[in-house]
Amino acid sequence: MSRKYLKFLPSSTMENQDSLFFHWVTQVHAQYVQGVDNVLKKHGIDHSRQRILNILLINPCSSISEISDTLILKMSTTTKIIYRLKDEGLVETYSCKEDGRITRVKITEQGLTLLKKTNDLTNAILSRTFDGLTPLQIEKTMGNLQAVFKNLKY
Repeated sequence: MSRKYLKFLPSSTMENQDSLFFHWVTQVHAQYVQGVDNVLKKHGIDHSRQRILNILLINPCSSISEISDTLILKMSTTTKIIYRLKDEGLVETYSCKEDGRITRVKITEQGLTLLKKTNDLTNAILSRTFDGLTPLQIEKTMGNLQAVFKNLKY
């Protein structure tokens, strides 16, 4: 590892975690999820279920494995959440015509209605998140995070 990155890595001589890159990544994510879950709880949904509904809005009729891969969730976790959404009437599942082993998931009208309402609520949190940042700063941050993500993929 190049010495120029050492100050961003845990070591026995560090005084606090403020210089650790992933400390801040996880802190930001945890703070965001906590805020979102507090808002969504009033509507009987959580961040994980909202994420799946949003994926289905972008990619209708996705397979469970595609959803799992996109959200970087374990297949068992994704399946459990999807069947909870199905029990709530927010999604439907069906076997793929080309390959019966594949289960596809589709958002229902009830799911779309709830998603629109919850996205409006969580967008207020996201908007507050960007206070003091320019669109260019946000784009650069996203680009940097995408590069780090790409470096971590194996």
